[in-house]
Amino acid sequence: CDYDFIDDFDREPVRYISALRPHWAQFAQALDDFGLILDVMPDDAESCFQISQIQLPVTVFMMIVKSLNGKLFRHYKFRNNDFGAYGIRALIDLMDSNPELRSLTLSSNRIDDDDVVEFLRSMANHPSLTKVNIDCCFEGRSSKYCMLNGLIRVNTLAEISMRNNDLSFVACGHTQSFSDSLASNTALERLDLRGNNLNDEDAASIATALQTNSTLKYLQLEGNDFTEIGGEYFGAALRTNNTLEHLFLENGVSDATFSALFDDSSLNSAADSNHICYIDRRFYDRNEEGDPTGNRQRKIYNVLATRNKTMSNVQHFDDIEINLSPEMLAAVQHYANTPVSELQFRYLANNEVNALSIVYEFMRKWDKSLSQFHREQ
Repeated sequence: CDYDFIDDFDREPVRYISALRPHWAQFAQALDDFGLILDVMPDDAESCFQISQIQLPVTVFMMIVKSLNGKLFRHYKFRNNDFGAYGIRALIDLMDSNPELRSLTLSSNRIDDDDVVEFLRSMANHPSLTKVNIDCCFEGRSSKYCMLNGLIRVNTLAEISMRNNDLSFVACGHTQSFSDSLASNTALERLDLRGNNLNDEDAASIATALQTNSTLKYLQLEGNDFTEIGGEYFGAALRTNNTLEHLFLENGVSDATFSALFDDSSLNSAADSNHICYIDRRFYDRNEEGDPTGNRQRKIYNVLATRNKTMSNVQHFDDIEINLSPEMLAAVQHYANTPVSELQFRYLANNEVNALSIVYEFMRKWDKSLSQFHREQ
């Protein structure tokens, strides 16, 4: 049931042949009896009904939908079936009748402007639906912007995918509306907007929302038209956002983006960098996935090790908070012996320094300050 991750937008579906209609009728009849199996499945079973890359004329699709009524599948996946507007409306009715539905995939099935309001109504009122995939459903139709904003405003969906829908908000004046919707959302964890011709102004809109949004963890933006200007917007957002864990960018990554993840201009700035977000650009990542504590310590060590080569740490210690000292010593102790091969793709510094040399610099400057600190505790 994880077929959503296969890219086949350009593939032609298997064409319908009228001679197969009796076989579809047999399939629908078998589906009528499948309810007995669903009734005895364990409560934690993720039952899924999927038809992908097969053309279904509306008459056949309606026959299938009729048999699906009363069958409480938790996942529906329909990809590139060409069942038209009547099929979409029948599917909306099917969604309304299935309170157990958790996810819906409709990728490469056209959704007309007239059906967007009812689709959003069904989403907003559904008691358990948390994931929707409508990739490549809106070619040439203006309602795609209303659909995206509406889905985000539903505020119960944890995952939304709208890939390949030509969704540039700026081109149609929906920039502020999208930004406000995403900023105020408190449920969405994954948003996939790959391949939508988004530009730097769209990046500014997304970045503005990220400065407020506190639930989004995965944001996929590959295949868009960002430049380094867009990367600067994302960098500014990452300086304040501390919940986004993965940012997927194919282009538009700038020095400002990575500076937000590792600002090595001082120990304070390194310690205060974003240690959570992982940018999926090989050889440029500054954070390990799922290791914010380790990321912070590696960055602190990198600054100390780089300056130690010229014995210049002492002159920078005046501006360091004394409370940072235990973490500095822990970083030196742990990472001074880390092999170069484990650091070279993340940081410029290596481990060709002596740990005791860094500690010596540390104690030269702070021996009296540390004694005073301990007396005050």
